[in-house]
Amino acid sequence: MRLSFPVHPAKVIFLLFSILSVCQPLTDASLSAESPVPPPDTETRSFILGIHAGTMDGKTDKKAASARLIERGKQTAREKIKNLLAEKKAVDLDFELPSTKAGFVKVLRQEETPSQPPGRKPSLWLETEGTFLLKNPKTGKRPEAKTLDRAGFLDVRIWTDQREYKNGQKIILYLQGNRDFQGKIIRIDPEGRVHQILPNNYRQLSSFIKGKRYALPDEGDRYELNAQPPFGLTRFIVYATPLPMSQVNLATTTGGIFRYRSSEKSFGRSVRHVIPSGEEQLAEFYEARWEIKTVPGK
Repeated sequence: MRLSFPVHPAKVIFLLFSILSVCQPLTDASLSAESPVPPPDTETRSFILGIHAGTMDGKTDKKAASARLIERGKQTAREKIKNLLAEKKAVDLDFELPSTKAGFVKVLRQEETPSQPPGRKPSLWLETEGTFLLKNPKTGKRPEAKTLDRAGFLDVRIWTDQREYKNGQKIILYLQGNRDFQGKIIRIDPEGRVHQILPNNYRQLSSFIKGKRYALPDEGDRYELNAQPPFGLTRFIVYATPLPMSQVNLATTTGGIFRYRSSEKSFGRSVRHVIPSGEEQLAEFYEARWEIKTVPGK
């Protein structure tokens, strides 16, 4: 037996409209979805702390008194960093502290500050840095981006579309962070020469917005990143922190980018002076690296 039901054209139109209205947002989302952002090749995490180490002791020589206060200041920094990281374990995040002879805290800068009122012994102020490694407590590997974000840590990505570029090919570098941050980006060529590509002489951009994807070069830049001699390993590094970084002595080159006359290691030390002199503050500092290979040929 064949069954039949009355069909109302108006209902059919309504049903088709409902299906299309549900499917349309999914179609738009799939067309606008961005490709996943890869993690950096390597990263360095640290906290930079300003520490008032104490008053200089006039009973002992200045060198001995300074050494004692420096050790006291480093111990204070170690305790503060350990306590802060221990709080993050509540969000499925573990940490590891480097086991070196000097410890995981080093002094970036020290300065004698006059005491108030005048006439009292001066005190010693330190800018210290404590490095640490974040990891997934179950796998021991790098935590997922959502875990880092939930814990409030900076997670700044830097990447290119390819890992290998042939002579003459155009290179675009991308940058994106999960927090607003202050940043500097450098390029180290195969011969070890250091160039600051952002901020540069024509694009004075050093403040970056959470979630926004940046391209280097982009509008306002007057240089190009092309694969050219010398060929080999090229490294890109982003330095990121919530506070403004110190200025570095640079020389302008072709296209308005800056040349740093010393080593990458020296550049990294210079930009880490982020705590205003004499102030006790804490700032997260993040350094991420991305490597590509340039080769001859077409």
